[in-house]
Amino acid sequence: MTETTFFESEQVQENLNDIFNTYHEIASMTNHLHKMDAEARVEHIDKCKVLIDKQKNFYTRLTLAAKEDAEAADMRTRIDALSQAFGYKSLLDCMDAMLVTLGRAEKSQSELD
Repeated sequence: MTETTFFESEQVQENLNDIFNTYHEIASMTNHLHKMDAEARVEHIDKCKVLIDKQKNFYTRLTLAAKEDAEAADMRTRIDALSQAFGYKSLLDCMDAMLVTLGRAEKSQSELD
């Protein structure tokens, strides 16, 4: 019996597909950001937060899988190196900074109402 690797897992594939679809939805909305009222912008910000949460959960699962799966370990190493190239300790550090920025943007939109 062969063991399924992290990326071959049906659940991982579903998670990646969900992340991609959420990203695609947000990217489509971003094209119309300049036409949105404050309430719609806050909704857009909330969807961005949901995407970040999905990505953080995936990264955590990737980190756990990296202990036993060479492909997952390689992917985590590459993600961490890219995050560090942008001045962050890890992808989680980068995403936490994004959440702070989104929180500020949400507050400024809420003040417009």
